[in-house]
Amino acid sequence: MKKKKLFLIIYISFVIITIIALIILSILGSKSRIGYLSNFKLNIERTLDLNNLSNIVNNELDEESLNNYLLTNENITNYVYNFRIRYYDKIFRNSYIYGVYPNLFNLPDYMKNAEMEFDGSPYGNFISDKRLDGIEEENIDNINYILKIKFSIIISCIVLIISILLFLLIINYNIEKLINIIFPILISLSIFIATYLCILSSKNMAGHIYTITILLLTLLLINKFADKIYSLLFNSKNEKFILIFMAIFIGALYIFIINSSYPFVGHDFSLIIPRAYSMLLYAQNNGIFNIEFASPLFGAGTLSYPNPQYDQFSIFYFLRYLMPFWNAYLLSIFIFVIIGFISFYYIAKDILKCSFEISLTAAILFSCTGYYIHHIMVGHWAFLYHPFTAVIILASFSDRLNPFIRIIISALLFSIMIFGGAMQTIFFLTCFSLLGIACILFKPNKKFILQSVSIIISAMLGIIMAISKFIPSLILGSKIDRGPWGLYTNDPKLLIENISNIIWYPILDLVIGNINLINSFGFEWLIWEADISLPLIIFIIIIFFAFKYSKKDFINFVDRNKFNIILTIILIYLYCDIFFADGLIRSSFKKLRGVNIHLRMASVWISPIIFIFILLLKNIKNKYAFIYKKIILISIFITIILFSFKFILIRNYNTSYKNLNISFDKNVYKEIKNNHNKFKVNSINDKNEFNNMQDYLNGTYKLNSSRFPYEPIYGYFLETFKAKELGCPFKIVYNKFNFTDPRSLIFFNENYPQFSGFDTNDFENLNKFLSFQKVDWGTDKYFNIANYISVILHIIVLSILIIYAIYCFIKKFKLKNIR
Repeated sequence: MKKKKLFLIIYISFVIITIIALIILSILGSKSRIGYLSNFKLNIERTLDLNNLSNIVNNELDEESLNNYLLTNENITNYVYNFRIRYYDKIFRNSYIYGVYPNLFNLPDYMKNAEMEFDGSPYGNFISDKRLDGIEEENIDNINYILKIKFSIIISCIVLIISILLFLLIINYNIEKLINIIFPILISLSIFIATYLCILSSKNMAGHIYTITILLLTLLLINKFADKIYSLLFNSKNEKFILIFMAIFIGALYIFIINSSYPFVGHDFSLIIPRAYSMLLYAQNNGIFNIEFASPLFGAGTLSYPNPQYDQFSIFYFLRYLMPFWNAYLLSIFIFVIIGFISFYYIAKDILKCSFEISLTAAILFSCTGYYIHHIMVGHWAFLYHPFTAVIILASFSDRLNPFIRIIISALLFSIMIFGGAMQTIFFLTCFSLLGIACILFKPNKKFILQSVSIIISAMLGIIMAISKFIPSLILGSKIDRGPWGLYTNDPKLLIENISNIIWYPILDLVIGNINLINSFGFEWLIWEADISLPLIIFIIIIFFAFKYSKKDFINFVDRNKFNIILTIILIYLYCDIFFADGLIRSSFKKLRGVNIHLRMASVWISPIIFIFILLLKNIKNKYAFIYKKIILISIFITIILFSFKFILIRNYNTSYKNLNISFDKNVYKEIKNNHNKFKVNSINDKNEFNNMQDYLNGTYKLNSSRFPYEPIYGYFLETFKAKELGCPFKIVYNKFNFTDPRSLIFFNENYPQFSGFDTNDFENLNKFLSFQKVDWGTDKYFNIANYISVILHIIVLSILIIYAIYCFIKKFKLKNIR
């Protein structure tokens, strides 16, 4: 009784303090302050749309050429410029709490129809009927503005207040009665709102409201028929069948979602498809195991194999040799998702000794990850290998296999990641995930030490196996200045933003259903970087246990797990450290300052949080059996429903996932297969590499090299890249051919100055390069040695695994006959 009163007093005090704080912040923000407008820049896309020219030059020219086109075309009568408001006040400005509302009525005459991008945004635009030369360097002073509390803050406070209230009700009252009263009301309200939005033509929002309605109905059905559904789904006689069926179902669900808008696909496929077909063309001419050191299709000659983002000799690369790009992409996803699903099932079953239903729940939570599907839908091929994290965790901590075999399996998977272009992403993040799992599983005994040592050995062996790719990538990365992109500040805002968005983004994306609205609420993080898709029920259960534990239980828990807690604190520190340029990690490895690893750090929590959740489920099964079945069913059904509806609906309001037409894919594949020895780069043009894909189908076999490719190793806007002139590669410019010698991109010295063209005496090599023929680049001996090491180690490792698989099969067969 005393606890209830204490909770009630704390709750009421919290509500009052929150309301007072919001009122004070609102009053302080409403005072008029003075700022200025700056960061003026011509908005090319909107200017083209405004002058009805978007269809004429759409994707045909790079940014510099489009700028020149707009500045010289007499038919342009209106120009759209972007701007940003800046502040003199160091405290009261646009922030997580406040949105800014400037007064745009007293602007110069040349600024017409000035408006902000959305309510509270610091960014805006205006229309001008004349070109404004030099405005990029100007500021417009004396701009009055007020501040309003962001809607996201108000929503967060309301959700927090309601959540605490519901939590108190759940603890102190009969859950079933609450569900039977509240859910029918919520379902009726959801249907009414969705229907009303449909009448108003807000179909995107209505779709999300209907999703919520289905979720509520599911919860109601689970509450009523939990025992029947549970016994049907988790029949002990059909465990293997259910496991295989669910793995194939989740794999098929991925394919259905990703392929649902074909031939329209995500925007970054424009970057990877041209590179994929460059590698295919080279492989057809020289053999699938010959290294494409550089490609003539991009930037008048850029590096391929040394670039860590290229995926030559990956699984996906070999599949592309056998079938068109899109078919190979879907098949890779299908296979990898199934592998990840089954692996995580056995992680829970073997490592954590969980029951069938908990293990299946863990596999579903791992596989239905927004972080993964966002990346592969938009076209980030390096993220294909994310499910292999589960295989590495299983191999590292399970007793199922021989320790030596576990090491070489993990090493092979690390090598696959590096060759798959995932050196900076999945490889690094997988190692961080392993640290998280190690913190949870830590025990001060010999077995754990051996497991930890085996992980280090497997990672090092994986690097040695991929040394053919690793060394040139490391050399290139160490020599190239990427410009200002990366992390060079110590702003805690990045860390706070990351943590808050991990919690709120999946919820807001479901409820609001529009990425632009989410941004207007103050969430500006890329959604696929923060969306780990874990249902809120995980955090609710953690809080539930925190309240249910007595002081004695808590002390015992800390005493039992003190080493795990200390290691977890160290892991959290390292995680936070990544977000600071002068932190321990980036100070130790200064080149990491040029890499945006912090953007993708959210993914390292996927596996550890699922581990914590399933350990809690085991505890619930023992202590709270009456709600155990419902939590299992809710976790499975809600995860699949949220995952399915969210990514089926996402293309309705976010064109990033369907703004490219790749209907040419099969025809280009066929042309390369049939006529690979006829294709040759004939010219350098201003088109982007994706639009140059049509060259494969024009019947002339003459290809163009894009002058300004997407090569983020030189900065996202090619800040440190030096382009060649338009036109013929054999044109003489500064006593060199007008085509970059790849040796000048990685071995640059006095003989090969960086970005220098082919020497005029090197006509034969240039001609071979343009024809996708093998060229002897005269690489150092250690490159060739590294290639031999990689080949020999892969042959040895694969041979050992094949022999071991045959041995296990024979052993199992003999045991079967004996029985």
